Amino acid sequence: MKKKKYIELDRVTKFFATQSKDINNEYIVIVNVLEVEGKLNAPLGEKVNKSLFAMRIISAGNVRVFYVYGEENKIYGIHGYVKKTREIPKNELDMAIKVCKELKRVNLV
Repeated sequence: MKKKKYIELDRVTKFFATQSKDINNEYIVIVNVLEVEGKLNAPLGEKVNKSLFAMRIISAGNVRVFYVYGEENKIYGIHGYVKKTREIPKNELDMAIKVCKELKRVNLV
């Protein structure tokens, strides 16, 4: 039984349309774990800051998807990127924070 409902923003859907089948398959498995468990533990996920988390798709590539917890047991997948460096690139983090603020503004988070 699922504890949470994962909702993927259009930007994440478009991002995964450009990724391999293996990456997409791993993403689906991780999303299912997130919905059933309500959270992700390492190595599948990591806490980025107080309200921002990252899904770690690492078997089929090195992809991250930022997500936030919302109202009414919802989780929003807000931004995906291919990780190429050890640190989270500032522009990717800034984009995720911007989207998170917008979700807060419309009372979804």
